[in-house]
Amino acid sequence: MVELSDTKVRTQPAQIERLEQKAAEQAAWELVDSARKLADELAARPNLGLNTAPERELERFAELGLMMAPVPHSLGGLGLGSEPGTQAALMRLLAITGGADLALGRIYEGHVNGVLLTARYGSFAQLKALAEDCREGALSGVWNTGAAELLRLHPEGERFRFEGVKTFATGAGFVRRPIVTAELDGRGWQMTLPRMETLGATLDRSFWHPLGMESSESFEVDFTGGLVGDEDLIGEPGDFYRDPMFRGGAIRFAAVQAGAVLRLHGMFAEWLEARGRGDDPYHVARLGEVSILAQECALWVEKAAAVAEESFYGTEKQHVERMVECANMMRTAIEQKATRVMQLVTAGVGAHGLLQPHRFERVIRDLTMYLRQPAPDQALAAVGRSAMEKHWRRARGPQGGFWSDEGPLESLPASYFQKIYERKRDPWDFETSAYEREKYDATLASLPRRCYASGLEVGCSIGVLTARLAVRCERLLGVDVSERALEQARIRCAGWPQVRFEQMQVPQELPDGEFDLVVVSEVAYYWQRADLERAAEGLAARQGVGGQLLLVHLIEPVVDYPLTGDEVHEYWLSRPEWKPVHAERHERFRLDLLERVGAG
Repeated sequence: MVELSDTKVRTQPAQIERLEQKAAEQAAWELVDSARKLADELAARPNLGLNTAPERELERFAELGLMMAPVPHSLGGLGLGSEPGTQAALMRLLAITGGADLALGRIYEGHVNGVLLTARYGSFAQLKALAEDCREGALSGVWNTGAAELLRLHPEGERFRFEGVKTFATGAGFVRRPIVTAELDGRGWQMTLPRMETLGATLDRSFWHPLGMESSESFEVDFTGGLVGDEDLIGEPGDFYRDPMFRGGAIRFAAVQAGAVLRLHGMFAEWLEARGRGDDPYHVARLGEVSILAQECALWVEKAAAVAEESFYGTEKQHVERMVECANMMRTAIEQKATRVMQLVTAGVGAHGLLQPHRFERVIRDLTMYLRQPAPDQALAAVGRSAMEKHWRRARGPQGGFWSDEGPLESLPASYFQKIYERKRDPWDFETSAYEREKYDATLASLPRRCYASGLEVGCSIGVLTARLAVRCERLLGVDVSERALEQARIRCAGWPQVRFEQMQVPQELPDGEFDLVVVSEVAYYWQRADLERAAEGLAARQGVGGQLLLVHLIEPVVDYPLTGDEVHEYWLSRPEWKPVHAERHERFRLDLLERVGAG
């Protein structure tokens, strides 16, 4: 009985956590439903040509709980976008706000971005203070666009003084807690979270006379003379431009735009029915095309939410790349589909439908302006480059046209590495990366012998590690598949006469001789299982009893690679020819030292 009772007690925390998670999910979707009802009400308003800020609507957003929605649960919010399991609800919510009013959607999307940036890069105290303001209805935002002369922060005693302006500062007339970026005294682009009511900034309302989105009040703001302290600096210089948050965040403004497309679809159907045009084959055909385009926008919102759920909370290379690729594809696709929907709708409703007080006029005017996002050509070109890279990397993703996370079935070919070194001299930043430096230090520290008679480094690349191994080997051979990389390695190690290099594709090719040290670092996950076995057998034949094999590999999965670092090491540890001598597991890599035990 005691044993059963203990088991029950031990399971209670997990059960409570599941119940709390379920309750949180239910609360999020209840908020989405409430927001939808409010959006339908707001979208039905007559278009009176008013271009003032939607302050009453924002008050209703706050009353509904939307300002707190992206705040983490621990601070009283729903964690939408800041915690796992919430991306679908957040993206749906952004689309709903865009369908209510694009200026309102843009303001709310900026608020979400400001909270998410603070949650990711700010301190707990900073996030808590922002949450308290959000609970009172305060709006955040992100003001990054500047004039030709950058907004700067200069140290002034224990504080920092602003000098310069921001343009396109959405909600400048009423946003109280925006993220404002500035050049920090030559150290880089720094996020700040000032309180606008105490900053003394001045607004230039004459800057903002746009085609649409006028009620977003995206004025020019002069911050010159305003002071902030350390407590107002969010993260470190350069954090703002870190992916996946930076470029990946484009999915959120694209979701707002998608919501407007969905609203136009519904409005066009209502218009046809109200005017008895439902039997007109041309109008119905237009509505059919609009329906397809609107559904494609909705599918992109769902797809981007799924990708964000997998990719937004980590910093692994494959996740970052996938999130950025998805964002570039989505923003481009939504722009194209929205443009076509506006063409179809305007052709259907004609000139009278584009006069106030028709709602079409407001939505189409605002959407035309909102679709003009920065660097559209670069985003589209990035999609093309990603497709090219997938092709030459031979990952399975692009084959058959389906988006897949599965890695290649075959070992990466020599052409993969040739192209990488053609594009960049040091493609993995061996010379400058803190990760590589930490790994090399651990590699050298793990070797128990002061000197090895004969060493072999498989996949030596440009010779950065080789140069450090040289002091521990009487003879050292570095092999690599890329001759371009070997050219650099030879130059780097020219002062070490005991070091030589050969171009070789392991495991199809292996050097002759016996080696009492073999280093396989960041290379074996390029091989599929059969080639890994082949390499192990070949290297075992080139080591005598007591010879040492050092394995060092990244443990994060990479979609381009057939194996993970853990799979490589666990396989080698299962071989009878070696016994484990030493093992280390670091945050991003693992290290295993093995020793040859017999003829095997």
